[in-house]
Amino acid sequence: MGLRFESVQQFLSTHAGDISEGGMFVRMENAPHEIGQMVELRFEAGKERIVQGTARIVRVDPSGIGLEFVELDETSRKLVEMIVRIQLAAG
Repeated sequence: MGLRFESVQQFLSTHAGDISEGGMFVRMENAPHEIGQMVELRFEAGKERIVQGTARIVRVDPSGIGLEFVELDETSRKLVEMIVRIQLAAG
């Protein structure tokens, strides 16, 4: 599953509210996915890789899919931790 964003800021404004250290919700209408399915993640902004790894689908609804991170590379894991810390600080 690859998603491309114009910038890291666009990714954050779209998904920061739906991300935790354990997973994230990706908004996509009519996603042809099933619970339990493993997906490769690759989110990019311009030439920058934002998140790369493997996730398991744990929820499917009409507005998107809930993902549980199975494996993230070091850069992705650090970015996710940073996003979560910013969210907690913002309340």
